[in-house]
Amino acid sequence: MNELESALLTELTAGSEPELLLRTNTRIDCGRWWRKTPVWLCITKTELILFAIARRRYSERIPLADCHASQYAPSGGELMIKPTESLRIRHLILTTRQAIQALQHFNR
Repeated sequence: MNELESALLTELTAGSEPELLLRTNTRIDCGRWWRKTPVWLCITKTELILFAIARRRYSERIPLADCHASQYAPSGGELMIKPTESLRIRHLILTTRQAIQALQHFNR
């Protein structure tokens, strides 16, 4: 995690320690010239936070309770965050191990 990402994480979590922090293989355009920026998945006690930063910043947050129907599709390697429709990114590319970790937090 670079300094910009670390500073944004601290701002988004208000200094509290995340329960789970994963760098996904999903990428988003945040203003870099030749490449896209990786999206981070952060889970706190009550929220799911997605964020990325370069020249521009991207962040979204939803309550963990809104992720109760999330699923992992191993054929595509995607964690599908359900049933919420409010997120800009609802499919995250993760390894199976990462997806299992996230799903365990969603289903507590």
